[in-house]
Amino acid sequence: MLIQKLVSGARRRLAQIAAVVLAAGATTVMPAQAQLSRLIPVDGVTSFETQVQFDGRQNRVLYIRPVANPVGRVPAMVVLHYAGGDPEEMANLIAISQLVRDTGIWAVIPDALGRTWSFDPVRDRRKADDVGLITTIIDGTVAAYPIDSRRVWMFGFSAGGFMTMRYVCERPNRIAAAAYVSSTLLNTLRDNCAPSLPTPVLAMNGTADTRVNYNQRIGLSSAPDSALFFANLNRCLTPPVHTLLPDVANDRTTVELDSYNSCASNDPVRFYTINRGGHTWPGNDYQIGLIGRTTQDIDGTRVIYDFVRNFSR
Repeated sequence: MLIQKLVSGARRRLAQIAAVVLAAGATTVMPAQAQLSRLIPVDGVTSFETQVQFDGRQNRVLYIRPVANPVGRVPAMVVLHYAGGDPEEMANLIAISQLVRDTGIWAVIPDALGRTWSFDPVRDRRKADDVGLITTIIDGTVAAYPIDSRRVWMFGFSAGGFMTMRYVCERPNRIAAAAYVSSTLLNTLRDNCAPSLPTPVLAMNGTADTRVNYNQRIGLSSAPDSALFFANLNRCLTPPVHTLLPDVANDRTTVELDSYNSCASNDPVRFYTINRGGHTWPGNDYQIGLIGRTTQDIDGTRVIYDFVRNFSR
């Protein structure tokens, strides 16, 4: 579990709580100001949460949106948290509220049952149907709110990244692009991945990640081979363009980018290698010093958004 640095003295904003009816069934308001108050407050941004009933259980979903009402339909980012985390901790870790403020998108952050995801298509068969849950949340969100169904994107960190990869394999028609950070491809998923559509994918991995190794391990592909797998799925026909990004932070990390560009149907793959990077979120001070180095050469959240924003279904 990531240990979050407490933010003291911050003004806490009372969250707006809304009751909606999702496509999956009745949704009830959760009296959760105490939960929502753990979000780092950002001017111009508000949050609310619902509970969605799916497969006989209640599932909490946190929404972060601009205070101003949108004109027309807006994109949404589905964010999947790490094992042991929750929506509020994930939102703080990746500074998603600042992205919402600056871009006008909505963030949709489900809470996994037991604080982790059923991302293994073989070993998790008898566990929660998280592919079905996330699909229900996406469809219900589009039905209940002014969200553009053609511009729903997904990304996850660690276990959330593993779940994102599974979703790309099984429900690519619901998302326009995806990204994962500090995750690699399970062999069981590789052997069961037959998506109906190609999906643009972005990946970020640290070479010094002690939780999810950069190199190959039993049951897992290496980080480069994981990205190559999605490039092959997308029929990227030429080797990647390799770029060493500027070392702007002088923090003992460097970042390299492999860009798979010549892909069928314009579905590229981007793979960021963070040299000496740990199991951390690039560019955010929220967890500096924990589980390895955090590069400040790139802002992971902004890099992901700048990638996925180019795609729609």
